[in-house]
Amino acid sequence: MVIESLRQLHALDLSHSEVAICATTLSDASGLDALAYIRGTRPELPVILTGSDSSMAIEAIRGGALDFVVAMNLNDFNMLPLAVEKSLVHQRIAQENDRLHHDLKQSLRELAVTNQQLQTVIRQLEAMARTDELTGLANRRWFNLTLDGSWAEATRNNLPLACLMIDLDGFKTVNDKTGHHHGDELLRLAARVIRANCRDIDVPARYGGDEFCILMAHTEAHEAAMVAERILREFEHAVRDRPKDQPPTGMSMGLAHIDLSRPINADQLVSHADEAMYAAKSAGKQRLMIRSGDGTYLPMWRG
Repeated sequence: MVIESLRQLHALDLSHSEVAICATTLSDASGLDALAYIRGTRPELPVILTGSDSSMAIEAIRGGALDFVVAMNLNDFNMLPLAVEKSLVHQRIAQENDRLHHDLKQSLRELAVTNQQLQTVIRQLEAMARTDELTGLANRRWFNLTLDGSWAEATRNNLPLACLMIDLDGFKTVNDKTGHHHGDELLRLAARVIRANCRDIDVPARYGGDEFCILMAHTEAHEAAMVAERILREFEHAVRDRPKDQPPTGMSMGLAHIDLSRPINADQLVSHADEAMYAAKSAGKQRLMIRSGDGTYLPMWRG
């Protein structure tokens, strides 16, 4: 396409053009005017300006022309085919770059979606790795990991820390007489009561079998005892709704506190709570016992 006037240019459909060749002097305008119009209409279209005044070359290139061919006479137009070929190659490269850029953006979008899906799967796997499947509470592995961190924080900053161990009284009888299905239901019931009485910062866990535990950071001994008593009462109330032919069951609890039993490490804190729980069983079950500093066990009031 050779442009001779700006009026002719305005009448042309440039959508299918591959290259525009424009003289620096048109019948009704300058080549720079035509260049500005083309750049505004089709910015990606290569434009070659031709003329005898080489001083216009810099201005033309700055205005967006891909090339400037100096032509003093007809023989000088021998360079024009080379300029056209260069323009077409440039356009193909630009189109390929645009395609690659589009493909890259699409790939990045797909990668973002895949990454989001992967993060979701990772979060689900992490939740599964730290959760007891039957009760939905934390499992023992996650409890132990949390225990180490809570112990380090408590000892470093002189903060209170409590551990409550819970065992279901009569659970073996429930399993033996009514089957494991009813035993599982009882475990889920106990887990719901325990979770309902825990704060967000507490870590309720199924320790193993019919044994549960709660790690309570930033908790004074009397506050932990109040939580234990609430769980004890609410579980007693909840099991009343079970069928009358179900064997009786309850909870025995042991409480250890970093400021009372003075454990030397995190494992000993749990051991103290476990010992207090067995002391509650020995004292008649369905009660709370607290491990004291001298190794004795103190009963807690019953509401």
